[in-house]
Amino acid sequence: MSPAAPPLEDENLLAEILLRLPPLPSTLPRASLVCKRWRLLVSDVRFFRRFREHHRHSPPLLGCFVEGDRCVSYTPTMDPPHRVPGERLSLQLNESCHSWVLGCRHGLVLISPNSRNHVLVWDPVTGEQHRIAFPPGFVGVANSIHGAVLRAAGEARHFQVILVGVGGQDKQHMRLLARVYSSEKGVWGALISPLIPFEGYTTRGIFAIYFRGFSALMLGNSLYWCLGGRSDAILEFDLERQILDVIRLPPCLSEVDLLQFAVMRAEGGGLGLLSILGFTAQLWKRKTDSHGVASWGWEELLNWTSYYP
Repeated sequence: MSPAAPPLEDENLLAEILLRLPPLPSTLPRASLVCKRWRLLVSDVRFFRRFREHHRHSPPLLGCFVEGDRCVSYTPTMDPPHRVPGERLSLQLNESCHSWVLGCRHGLVLISPNSRNHVLVWDPVTGEQHRIAFPPGFVGVANSIHGAVLRAAGEARHFQVILVGVGGQDKQHMRLLARVYSSEKGVWGALISPLIPFEGYTTRGIFAIYFRGFSALMLGNSLYWCLGGRSDAILEFDLERQILDVIRLPPCLSEVDLLQFAVMRAEGGGLGLLSILGFTAQLWKRKTDSHGVASWGWEELLNWTSYYP
């Protein structure tokens, strides 16, 4: 029986080792310089797909995109050799008005011009762009629109765009909107448009409802956005079941003026909520009891004044 090959000489073991390298910009280019064998391995499309999928849930923060007039600028946050120059991942737009970055996910950026009649899906690495016209029901809805872009697990070519909005409201109800675009099919899916009663939600004297300026949080098969204005609440879209709903804030926050809040991934998993009032921050977690009823549970209180002399 021949002796086992050393780990770095075994093709399968080497791939498993390289797969677990940190997902930093310089990792694979530096690995490719070791030898021709390593270069062929890390440049293989199948390996790269596995590498991206392996680190899908723990990607590093490389930088952020900032919208401006006729441009989307990239600001790097890492130091060399992992630092990607800002000009490499910035985009000049032909739009004559301000554009908004709705979110970034799975290597794609979703941009909405202020004209609000289309969205732009941009791959900052390849430079590829896809201009997608708004579907019926979304044109002219002004500030009450948000969205997200994503790829399915293991998918390298095709993507989905999720567009959500508040299509109308009166004193008792608000009409929610959602549609999903598939790049594989090239069409928008059916309109999802439930009518949600205001009862039990924050209802101030402000009539308009708007999306707060945060990108969507993705947990499992659901996306979450923060609503403000007349209704401080959380909008949830379940991708798998194609259901759109609104989650109330904890009762003690429902009548707080000037409340700042954001959704987040809770410690241990699940939906979390960060609420800020003055110098106090509260952490909440969405929990489900034995009867399947979901509610908010208080987790932690942070007083920022204790961090200053």
